[in-house]
Amino acid sequence: MQIRVALVGLFCALWLCSCSKPDEVTVVRLDQQLFAAKSANDIRAFLNQHPGVAQLYFNANQAGNDTALVRELTDRVNNPALQDFNKQLQTEYGDLADLRTQLADAFANIKKDFPNFKAPRVETIATGFMGPDLVVNDSLVVIGIDYFAGPKSKYRPVGPSFPQYILRRYQRKYIVPAVIFAISDRYNATNRTDQTLLADMVYYGKGYVFTRTMLPNTNDSLIIGYSDKQLTETFNAQDIVWAHFIDEKLLYQTSPAIKQRYMNERPFTAEIGPAAPGAIGRWLGWRIVSMYYDKRSVGIRELMQNADARQIFEQSGYKGQTE
Repeated sequence: MQIRVALVGLFCALWLCSCSKPDEVTVVRLDQQLFAAKSANDIRAFLNQHPGVAQLYFNANQAGNDTALVRELTDRVNNPALQDFNKQLQTEYGDLADLRTQLADAFANIKKDFPNFKAPRVETIATGFMGPDLVVNDSLVVIGIDYFAGPKSKYRPVGPSFPQYILRRYQRKYIVPAVIFAISDRYNATNRTDQTLLADMVYYGKGYVFTRTMLPNTNDSLIIGYSDKQLTETFNAQDIVWAHFIDEKLLYQTSPAIKQRYMNERPFTAEIGPAAPGAIGRWLGWRIVSMYYDKRSVGIRELMQNADARQIFEQSGYKGQTE
Protein backbone atom coordinates (compact mmCIF):
# COMPACT_ATOMS: atom_id res chain seq x y z
CA MET A 1 0.00 0.00 0.00
CA GLN A 2 2.84 2.36 0.83
CA ILE A 3 4.46 1.76 -2.56
CA ARG A 4 1.15 2.40 -4.28
CA VAL A 5 0.69 5.71 -2.49
CA ALA A 6 4.23 6.73 -3.35
CA LEU A 7 3.66 5.94 -7.01
CA VAL A 8 0.42 7.86 -7.05
CA GLY A 9 2.15 10.78 -5.41
CA LEU A 10 4.96 10.60 -7.96
CA PHE A 11 2.45 10.43 -10.83
CA CYS A 12 0.60 13.47 -9.49
CA ALA A 13 3.84 15.41 -9.14
CA LEU A 14 4.87 14.57 -12.70
CA TRP A 15 1.41 15.43 -14.00
CA LEU A 16 1.43 18.78 -12.23
CA CYS A 17 4.90 19.50 -13.57
CA SER A 18 3.98 18.62 -17.15
CA CYS A 19 0.81 20.68 -16.99
CA SER A 20 2.31 23.76 -15.37
CA LYS A 21 1.65 26.99 -17.15
CA PRO A 22 4.40 28.67 -19.18
CA ASP A 23 6.14 31.59 -17.55
CA GLU A 24 4.24 34.79 -18.14
CA VAL A 25 5.63 37.23 -20.68
CA THR A 26 5.64 40.87 -19.67
CA VAL A 27 5.15 43.28 -22.55
CA VAL A 28 6.49 46.71 -21.69
CA ARG A 29 4.23 49.35 -23.25
CA LEU A 30 6.74 51.94 -24.42
CA ASP A 31 4.07 53.29 -26.76
CA GLN A 32 2.09 54.43 -23.72
CA GLN A 33 5.17 55.83 -22.02
CA LEU A 34 6.24 57.73 -25.12
CA PHE A 35 2.88 59.43 -25.66
CA ALA A 36 2.70 60.28 -21.95
CA ALA A 37 5.85 62.36 -22.48
CA LYS A 38 5.19 65.91 -23.70
CA SER A 39 8.32 68.02 -23.39
CA ALA A 40 11.76 67.59 -24.90
CA ASN A 41 13.08 66.84 -21.41
CA ASP A 42 10.47 64.09 -21.02
CA ILE A 43 11.51 62.57 -24.36
CA ARG A 44 15.18 62.81 -23.43
CA ALA A 45 14.50 61.03 -20.15
CA PHE A 46 12.48 58.37 -21.98
CA LEU A 47 15.38 57.65 -24.37
CA ASN A 48 17.92 57.54 -21.56
CA GLN A 49 15.67 55.13 -19.65
CA HIS A 50 15.52 52.79 -22.64
CA PRO A 51 18.95 52.84 -24.32
CA GLY A 52 18.36 49.48 -26.01
CA VAL A 53 15.33 50.79 -27.85
CA ALA A 54 17.08 54.07 -28.61
CA GLN A 55 19.92 52.17 -30.26
CA LEU A 56 18.06 49.31 -31.93
CA TYR A 57 14.86 51.03 -32.98
CA PHE A 58 15.94 54.64 -33.48
CA ASN A 59 19.58 53.89 -34.35
CA ALA A 60 20.67 56.48 -31.80
CA ASN A 61 23.83 55.55 -29.90
CA GLN A 62 23.76 58.74 -27.85
CA ALA A 63 20.13 58.20 -26.75
CA GLY A 64 18.92 61.37 -25.08
CA ASN A 65 21.84 63.41 -26.45
CA ASP A 66 20.57 63.00 -30.01
CA THR A 67 18.96 66.41 -30.35
CA ALA A 68 17.45 65.72 -33.78
CA LEU A 69 15.74 62.57 -32.48
CA VAL A 70 14.50 64.31 -29.35
CA ARG A 71 13.06 67.14 -31.45
CA GLU A 72 11.35 64.77 -33.90
CA LEU A 73 9.78 62.63 -31.19
CA THR A 74 8.64 65.71 -29.27
CA ASP A 75 6.90 67.00 -32.38
CA ARG A 76 5.26 63.64 -32.99
CA VAL A 77 3.86 63.03 -29.52
CA ASN A 78 2.36 66.52 -29.59
CA ASN A 79 0.87 66.12 -33.06
CA PRO A 80 -2.96 65.97 -32.73
CA ALA A 81 -3.33 63.50 -35.62
CA LEU A 82 -0.77 61.12 -34.09
CA GLN A 83 -2.38 61.52 -30.67
CA ASP A 84 -5.68 60.40 -32.19
CA PHE A 85 -3.89 57.52 -33.90
CA ASN A 86 -2.36 56.47 -30.59
CA LYS A 87 -5.81 56.45 -28.96
CA GLN A 88 -7.03 54.16 -31.72
CA LEU A 89 -4.04 51.87 -31.18
CA GLN A 90 -4.74 51.64 -27.45
CA THR A 91 -8.32 50.63 -28.19
CA GLU A 92 -7.28 48.17 -30.90
CA TYR A 93 -4.63 46.38 -28.86
CA GLY A 94 -6.13 46.58 -25.39
CA ASP A 95 -3.95 44.85 -22.79
CA LEU A 96 -2.27 42.62 -25.40
CA ALA A 97 -3.34 39.51 -23.48
CA ASP A 98 -3.47 37.40 -26.65
CA LEU A 99 0.03 38.47 -27.67
CA ARG A 100 1.44 37.72 -24.23
CA THR A 101 -0.19 34.27 -24.16
CA GLN A 102 1.05 33.32 -27.63
CA LEU A 103 4.58 34.48 -26.87
CA ALA A 104 4.61 32.67 -23.51
CA ASP A 105 3.54 29.40 -25.15
CA ALA A 106 6.07 29.77 -27.96
CA PHE A 107 8.92 30.68 -25.60
CA ALA A 108 8.07 27.67 -23.42
CA ASN A 109 8.18 25.39 -26.47
CA ILE A 110 11.54 26.79 -27.55
CA LYS A 111 12.90 26.26 -24.05
CA LYS A 112 11.95 22.57 -24.17
CA ASP A 113 14.08 21.92 -27.25
CA PHE A 114 16.76 24.55 -26.62
CA PRO A 115 17.33 24.61 -22.82
CA ASN A 116 19.76 27.53 -23.03
CA PHE A 117 17.09 29.77 -24.55
CA LYS A 118 16.38 32.87 -22.52
CA ALA A 119 13.17 34.68 -23.32
CA PRO A 120 13.91 38.16 -24.65
CA ARG A 121 12.42 41.30 -23.18
CA VAL A 122 9.36 42.36 -25.21
CA GLU A 123 8.50 46.01 -25.73
CA THR A 124 5.96 47.82 -27.90
CA ILE A 125 6.40 51.21 -29.54
CA ALA A 126 4.35 53.51 -31.76
CA THR A 127 5.82 56.51 -33.54
CA GLY A 128 3.77 56.98 -36.69
CA PHE A 129 6.02 54.60 -38.66
CA MET A 130 9.22 56.40 -37.77
CA GLY A 131 11.19 53.22 -37.13
CA PRO A 132 11.03 49.61 -38.38
CA ASP A 133 8.05 47.32 -37.93
CA LEU A 134 9.91 44.75 -35.85
CA VAL A 135 13.33 44.41 -34.23
CA VAL A 136 14.44 41.09 -32.75
CA ASN A 137 17.75 40.14 -31.15
CA ASP A 138 18.78 37.67 -28.46
CA SER A 139 17.69 39.85 -25.56
CA LEU A 140 15.09 42.27 -26.93
CA VAL A 141 12.00 42.27 -29.14
CA VAL A 142 10.61 45.66 -30.18
CA ILE A 143 7.22 45.62 -31.90
CA GLY A 144 6.07 48.66 -33.81
CA ILE A 145 2.37 48.20 -33.12
CA ASP A 146 1.43 51.09 -35.39
CA TYR A 147 2.43 48.91 -38.35
CA PHE A 148 0.21 45.99 -37.33
CA ALA A 149 -3.04 47.83 -36.58
CA GLY A 150 -4.79 46.23 -39.58
CA PRO A 151 -6.74 47.39 -42.63
CA LYS A 152 -9.26 49.42 -40.61
CA SER A 153 -6.56 51.53 -39.04
CA LYS A 154 -6.79 55.29 -39.48
CA TYR A 155 -3.22 55.39 -40.77
CA ARG A 156 -1.17 52.74 -42.55
CA PRO A 157 2.45 52.73 -43.70
CA VAL A 158 2.81 54.06 -47.23
CA GLY A 159 5.48 54.14 -49.90
CA PRO A 160 7.21 51.79 -52.32
CA SER A 161 8.20 49.44 -49.48
CA PHE A 162 4.55 48.75 -48.66
CA PRO A 163 2.68 47.46 -51.72
CA GLN A 164 -0.68 45.88 -51.07
CA TYR A 165 0.60 42.28 -51.17
CA ILE A 166 2.92 43.11 -48.27
CA LEU A 167 0.60 45.54 -46.49
CA ARG A 168 -2.01 42.77 -46.25
CA ARG A 169 0.21 41.06 -43.66
CA TYR A 170 0.42 44.08 -41.38
CA GLN A 171 -2.13 42.79 -38.88
CA ARG A 172 -1.67 41.81 -35.25
CA LYS A 173 -2.18 38.09 -35.97
CA TYR A 174 1.08 38.07 -37.93
CA ILE A 175 3.18 39.52 -35.11
CA VAL A 176 4.02 36.40 -33.10
CA PRO A 177 4.86 34.17 -36.11
CA ALA A 178 7.18 36.92 -37.37
CA VAL A 179 8.88 37.14 -33.96
CA ILE A 180 9.39 33.38 -33.70
CA PHE A 181 10.69 33.12 -37.27
CA ALA A 182 13.21 35.85 -36.44
CA ILE A 183 14.28 33.97 -33.30
CA SER A 184 14.79 30.81 -35.39
CA ASP A 185 17.77 32.48 -37.06
CA ARG A 186 19.96 32.07 -33.98
CA TYR A 187 19.54 28.27 -34.19
CA ASN A 188 19.57 27.95 -37.99
CA ALA A 189 23.01 26.60 -38.85
CA THR A 190 24.19 27.40 -42.38
CA ASN A 191 27.21 26.68 -44.54
CA ARG A 192 28.44 30.15 -45.51
CA THR A 193 30.38 28.74 -48.45
CA ASP A 194 27.17 27.40 -49.99
CA GLN A 195 25.72 30.31 -51.96
CA THR A 196 23.22 28.28 -53.97
CA LEU A 197 19.53 29.00 -54.33
CA LEU A 198 18.90 25.63 -52.68
CA ALA A 199 20.79 26.75 -49.56
CA ASP A 200 18.63 29.85 -49.34
CA MET A 201 15.48 27.77 -49.82
CA VAL A 202 16.45 25.31 -47.09
CA TYR A 203 17.35 28.16 -44.72
CA TYR A 204 13.83 29.54 -45.00
CA GLY A 205 12.33 26.06 -44.88
CA LYS A 206 14.07 25.33 -41.59
CA GLY A 207 12.90 28.64 -40.19
CA TYR A 208 9.30 27.89 -41.13
CA VAL A 209 9.45 24.38 -39.66
CA PHE A 210 10.89 25.86 -36.46
CA THR A 211 8.07 28.42 -36.34
CA ARG A 212 5.43 25.77 -37.02
CA THR A 213 6.91 23.57 -34.24
CA MET A 214 6.89 26.37 -31.68
CA LEU A 215 3.44 27.60 -32.75
CA PRO A 216 1.61 24.32 -33.48
CA ASN A 217 -1.85 25.91 -33.52
CA THR A 218 -0.99 28.73 -35.91
CA ASN A 219 -2.20 28.69 -39.51
CA ASP A 220 0.45 28.17 -42.16
CA SER A 221 -0.76 31.32 -43.89
CA LEU A 222 0.34 33.38 -40.89
CA ILE A 223 3.76 31.76 -40.88
CA ILE A 224 4.69 32.32 -44.53
CA GLY A 225 2.40 35.25 -45.31
CA TYR A 226 0.49 33.70 -48.21
CA SER A 227 -3.29 33.85 -48.26
CA ASP A 228 -5.20 30.61 -47.71
CA LYS A 229 -6.09 30.61 -51.41
CA GLN A 230 -2.46 31.03 -52.43
CA LEU A 231 -1.39 28.21 -50.13
CA THR A 232 -4.02 25.82 -51.47
CA GLU A 233 -3.41 26.63 -55.13
CA THR A 234 0.36 26.49 -54.78
CA PHE A 235 0.21 23.18 -52.93
CA ASN A 236 -2.00 21.68 -55.62
CA ALA A 237 0.24 22.99 -58.41
CA GLN A 238 3.59 22.19 -56.86
CA ASP A 239 4.40 19.66 -59.60
CA ILE A 240 4.35 22.61 -62.02
CA VAL A 241 6.47 24.73 -59.68
CA TRP A 242 8.95 21.91 -59.19
CA ALA A 243 9.14 21.19 -62.92
CA HIS A 244 10.06 24.82 -63.52
CA PHE A 245 12.89 24.67 -60.97
CA ILE A 246 14.23 21.46 -62.53
CA ASP A 247 13.82 22.50 -66.17
CA GLU A 248 15.55 25.82 -65.53
CA LYS A 249 18.28 24.14 -63.43
CA LEU A 250 17.69 26.58 -60.60
CA LEU A 251 18.62 24.67 -57.45
CA TYR A 252 22.36 25.20 -57.72
CA GLN A 253 22.27 28.66 -59.24
CA THR A 254 24.44 31.19 -57.42
CA SER A 255 23.58 34.28 -59.46
CA PRO A 256 22.17 36.94 -57.07
CA ALA A 257 19.80 38.20 -59.78
CA ILE A 258 18.34 34.73 -60.37
CA LYS A 259 18.03 34.00 -56.66
CA GLN A 260 16.22 37.27 -56.06
CA ARG A 261 13.53 36.33 -58.59
CA TYR A 262 12.55 33.30 -56.57
CA MET A 263 13.35 34.36 -52.99
CA ASN A 264 12.37 38.02 -52.80
CA GLU A 265 8.92 39.45 -52.13
CA ARG A 266 7.00 40.04 -55.37
CA PRO A 267 3.30 40.25 -56.28
CA PHE A 268 3.78 36.97 -58.20
CA THR A 269 6.56 34.89 -59.73
CA ALA A 270 6.28 35.91 -63.38
CA GLU A 271 8.72 33.24 -64.54
CA ILE A 272 6.21 30.55 -63.51
CA GLY A 273 2.92 32.38 -63.99
CA PRO A 274 0.58 35.00 -62.50
CA ALA A 275 -0.91 32.47 -60.06
CA ALA A 276 2.49 31.65 -58.51
CA PRO A 277 3.06 33.81 -55.39
CA GLY A 278 6.24 35.78 -54.90
CA ALA A 279 9.06 34.30 -52.84
CA ILE A 280 8.04 30.91 -54.19
CA GLY A 281 11.51 29.57 -53.36
CA ARG A 282 10.84 30.07 -49.68
CA TRP A 283 7.63 28.06 -49.90
CA LEU A 284 9.37 25.32 -51.87
CA GLY A 285 12.13 25.21 -49.26
CA TRP A 286 9.45 24.69 -46.61
CA ARG A 287 8.08 21.72 -48.53
CA ILE A 288 11.54 20.18 -48.87
CA VAL A 289 12.45 20.64 -45.22
CA SER A 290 9.03 19.47 -44.03
CA MET A 291 9.35 16.22 -45.94
CA TYR A 292 12.86 15.70 -44.58
CA TYR A 293 11.71 16.50 -41.05
CA ASP A 294 8.78 14.08 -41.25
CA LYS A 295 10.56 11.31 -43.18
CA ARG A 296 13.78 11.24 -41.17
CA SER A 297 12.00 11.68 -37.81
CA VAL A 298 14.68 14.08 -36.60
CA GLY A 299 14.11 16.44 -33.71
CA ILE A 300 13.86 20.17 -34.27
CA ARG A 301 17.21 20.73 -32.59
CA GLU A 302 18.94 18.25 -34.88
CA LEU A 303 17.24 19.77 -37.91
CA MET A 304 18.33 23.30 -37.07
CA GLN A 305 21.92 22.17 -36.44
CA ASN A 306 22.17 20.53 -39.87
CA ALA A 307 23.93 23.01 -42.14
CA ASP A 308 24.04 20.66 -45.15
CA ALA A 309 21.26 21.94 -47.42
CA ARG A 310 22.03 19.42 -50.14
CA GLN A 311 21.81 16.49 -47.71
CA ILE A 312 18.47 17.73 -46.41
CA PHE A 313 17.17 18.04 -49.96
CA GLU A 314 18.42 14.65 -51.14
CA GLN A 315 17.19 12.80 -48.06
CA SER A 316 13.81 14.51 -48.18
CA GLY A 317 12.92 12.64 -51.36
CA TYR A 318 10.98 15.67 -52.54
CA LYS A 319 10.17 15.75 -56.24
CA GLY A 320 7.11 17.93 -56.39
CA GLN A 321 4.73 15.39 -54.89
CA THR A 322 1.75 16.51 -52.82
CA GLU A 323 1.49 13.54 -50.45
